[in-house]
Amino acid sequence: MNKLFLISIVFLISIACQSPLTPPTAVLFKINTFDMANNQMEVTFSITNPTETLWKGGEWSLHWNQISGALQPESLPNNIQYTLVNGQQYLILDFGRGHDLKPGETKTFDVLFRGIISREVMGPNGFFVHNAETNTNLDLESTIVWKTAAGIEDLKIPSAEDRYTQYEGLEFLPKKELHWVIPAPSIERFDNTYRPYLDALTIHFGSFQDPDNFIINRLQEGVKTRIAPTLDEDATIKIKENKTLESEAYLLQIDHTQITIEAHTSKAVFYALESLHQILLIAEREGKGIPILQIEDAPRFQNRGFMTDIARNFFPKEKIFQILDFMALYKLNRLDLKLTDDEGWRIEIPDLPELTQVGGRRGYTLDERDQLIPMYGSGSGNLQNSGSGYLSGEDFKAILRYANQRHIEVIPQISFPSHARAAIVAMKSRYLTLMETGDPTAAEEYMLHDPDDQSTYRSAQLFTDNVACICDPSAYRFYEKVVQEIKTYYTEVHLPMNVFNIGADELPYGPWRKSPKCETYIAEKNEIEDLDDLYNYNLRLLHKIINDVGAQMAGWEDVLLIHSENEQSEITINTELLDLEFTPYVWNNSWGGGREDMIYRLANQGFKAIMSNSSAFYFDMTDDRDFENGGFSWSGYVNYQDAWGTEPLNVFANQVKLESLGITEATVAKKEQLKPEARENFLGVQSQLWTETVNSEVWLDQLLMPNLLVFAQRAWSAKEPWLKEPTADLQKPKLLTAWNRFTNTLGQRQFPLLNQLYGGIQYDLPKPGAQIIQGKLHVRQQFPGLEIHYSLNGKEPTAKDPQYKEAVVVPENSTVTLRVFDSQRRGGNSI
Repeated sequence: MNKLFLISIVFLISIACQSPLTPPTAVLFKINTFDMANNQMEVTFSITNPTETLWKGGEWSLHWNQISGALQPESLPNNIQYTLVNGQQYLILDFGRGHDLKPGETKTFDVLFRGIISREVMGPNGFFVHNAETNTNLDLESTIVWKTAAGIEDLKIPSAEDRYTQYEGLEFLPKKELHWVIPAPSIERFDNTYRPYLDALTIHFGSFQDPDNFIINRLQEGVKTRIAPTLDEDATIKIKENKTLESEAYLLQIDHTQITIEAHTSKAVFYALESLHQILLIAEREGKGIPILQIEDAPRFQNRGFMTDIARNFFPKEKIFQILDFMALYKLNRLDLKLTDDEGWRIEIPDLPELTQVGGRRGYTLDERDQLIPMYGSGSGNLQNSGSGYLSGEDFKAILRYANQRHIEVIPQISFPSHARAAIVAMKSRYLTLMETGDPTAAEEYMLHDPDDQSTYRSAQLFTDNVACICDPSAYRFYEKVVQEIKTYYTEVHLPMNVFNIGADELPYGPWRKSPKCETYIAEKNEIEDLDDLYNYNLRLLHKIINDVGAQMAGWEDVLLIHSENEQSEITINTELLDLEFTPYVWNNSWGGGREDMIYRLANQGFKAIMSNSSAFYFDMTDDRDFENGGFSWSGYVNYQDAWGTEPLNVFANQVKLESLGITEATVAKKEQLKPEARENFLGVQSQLWTETVNSEVWLDQLLMPNLLVFAQRAWSAKEPWLKEPTADLQKPKLLTAWNRFTNTLGQRQFPLLNQLYGGIQYDLPKPGAQIIQGKLHVRQQFPGLEIHYSLNGKEPTAKDPQYKEAVVVPENSTVTLRVFDSQRRGGNSI
């Protein structure tokens, strides 16, 4: 703490009479200073009572969540008590005597925060007031004011000029130079000729089937031309079986008389028709007719996955259906469905209602017997939002069926023993309830905690109680119960459960060390000598549970590393587990962190591994320092080009990226490469969307798209040709040419489809870049083809303002503001 600051700061406790009507903003969080030198912020709180009831000092408290910035309690005015409850982060201010707040009045005071809020989503949200006198909770709207703060320039927020430089090489291309299909096919031949439209299209499936016209109806989505099945082999669209093709490969030819598809499997037919679907939609939109083209296509990787996190913030089955539809359109084939974490349990398990009734809800609570504490802005629990909710068994089975129709396999992820707080709290509630009813046997059946454990630790998300006790048979009864019930859901819809993901990442150092249960357990087990043996033994028990239901155990690569005080910095593989049948999803490859080559090391050791790189395929990694961006930056700033430019089989191949990071050849030489004989162990790639900062469908959409499109290109399409060049100087011009073609394809052709299909999705609209050169406004954008509108008076542009098409003369004393719009006139953030 800076003592000089404490001496000089003046705390203002002001009461200003306002209208008793509910104000537009009940909590104002005004950042006055970003003090980067001292890693702190000076903040003014303004809290308005929007009710008709007096909030008496000593009876009311303000509650909220905040990911970044730690309030310094010594900087608070007298008689305001601060409490940090648990996790990342639940904060409470109790207002004591002298802090009455009358209806319509506002209380204002200054406070100091340690740490910097670098993006709005990292700041305070989910405010509510608890009134102890009436035992009621009131959720409050809030606003963060930051643009006028001193020191804001030290945040290095990208300017329009910065973005103009960043978008170097991006310029509008004619349609004939664009891809017709994303992910781009292996071979696409198009000579800019077209055939006329027909009033109707007929399709002959040959030896393949289309139960309930599912494929026909999917192909018809958004297409104006009527499509119908026929038994006539002279159909407009003819499908032939070709046994020489691989299981997911297909041929698609459009000539002047017929559209022909060749494939070996129904899955490949499905992918061919997804490509044709894109072509028909684009052709109708562009109005030149149906293109004459030939496509030869096959995926590069067998595993093309996407993980969606519905634990941190919950999204219902209807949203998952939409995600599955877009996954299928872009030929992804694995949905890793994260169903549990510290902040939520999101799937019904028969006989254990506490998991969803307690673990599936967040809100105000005295002891978490009824629900979890608020997290990520979920508020008091009175409002319906993403903090609470779960999938019923019927919901989950509906998702399985929906995915299977679209040739997508669903992989359930149930975190254990780390990231298990929701389960621990729920089972503790069950334990206490049954103990109170005098049934200790039932109470202890599924216990996940040791009541006498004095171990101390703090998890990556700052929890002190999120690791299950693995020293009690009850923990394994619990996990076996969960695995078997989820397996039953698969069985009931006649589908196999091939993979079960235990998560098990970010295990903090410290659990079990002062647990009496663990001391006894280790002493009784001949196989266990110490805590390291204990964790390994736990993994083998989990493996047996999962193997017994016929599934492969999977999880994050942390499982295969030694458990040490290095925690997430650990790079040493646990040689005691080299024989474990386990599929690692390798995520923690932050540049400079030491684990950039972990995927190759594990594959070379014989593990069937999947790349889940945080530095490329985490959709919640923000792309730059813009304060209005969503997501985190702990794995660096990850923009769309970073993901697109990643070479999965050799992340060190992109010399342009390495040069930007300052990574030398000497550094790369120390890293392990994937051995040719281990190539078959590299199963593929998976993208992830974690939802700590995603508490609305709007944020989910913007982080999902176009990230999913970019990822699909890497998951399916061939290695980029420019990667063959040995140096950054040789790679860069070819990289920019290929990147320009890809971004134009998205901006001109794919984004309108995102508006049109499956209910539409509110994809990201990045801010444009601009420079004034010799009195003229020059503009570039991330995805050429989107509309850019501008104003010269500083006001935020609307779709009715002038559209930028070429360099514009800017009158003196003008304030230029720019904004990108999609085909439905939805606007992004202005700059």
